[in-house]
Amino acid sequence: MGCGGKDSVEKITEALIKKVIQEELKDIPLEDDPFLTPDAVEVKNEQKEELEREVSAVVHKVVDKVKDDEEIQDGIKRIASILNRGGIEEANKTFKAVFNQLFKTMFQDGITWLKIVSLLYVVGRVVGIMVDRMVTALRQSWMDLCQSVKAILNLIVDFFKKYLLGWILEQGGWIRCLALP
Repeated sequence: MGCGGKDSVEKITEALIKKVIQEELKDIPLEDDPFLTPDAVEVKNEQKEELEREVSAVVHKVVDKVKDDEEIQDGIKRIASILNRGGIEEANKTFKAVFNQLFKTMFQDGITWLKIVSLLYVVGRVVGIMVDRMVTALRQSWMDLCQSVKAILNLIVDFFKKYLLGWILEQGGWIRCLALP
């Protein structure tokens, strides 16, 4: 099934990569991101759409087999763990270095469809793990921040009650504050 030139192959490749990543992110509640929506890459030709569906089915078959391989899953988790160290910029540099090495290692003895599909899965899974960890960390940070804000508010309320409320009442209440010049 031939399907156009380089642009066509690039668009289908991009669509497949996004589809694999989307699949890994499906259980993580994220805001809609146009990059991750299926419509981000338009495939208008029916032949291209059919090819994408067929390749996607092959990817899913490989993924189903690879998901149960503990050694591969452990390797993916180690890659994700390395990439989660440091900030975004450092993660991007590390990501590039790790995947350049992964690419060289995977394809040193030749390129096969199985290796390409496996690489798609590894990339999607690593991104899924990274996003899940980041979302979890952000939730924890948000909860910590909310607790800090609550604690500060309680301190301020207690301070007002203990040291300022009496004076405010003696002055006639907050209404007197309106009389300030």
